[in-house]
Amino acid sequence: MEMLSDIQSFVIYLRDVKKTSKNTEVSYQRDLMQMAAYMEQKGITDVTKVTKTSLNSYVLHLEKEGKATTTISRVLASTKAFSL
Repeated sequence: MEMLSDIQSFVIYLRDVKKTSKNTEVSYQRDLMQMAAYMEQKGITDVTKVTKTSLNSYVLHLEKEGKATTTISRVLASTKAFSL
């Protein structure tokens, strides 16, 4: 799955270039892997195919799961950093 290798590359970038803490790496990786799993269920396996609509759908999914607003904000921050 292409998105998974993109996520792994991003985590390596965080560690080697941005010099983030291990905790930050783990949090970003967890958030992005969960998002990737959701997108895969929707038939989206390429990061370039993720749209605003699909991200909004994911946020609604998280809300329905009862995730805290702070958790959803962190997930969005992880996603935004990944997409830059």
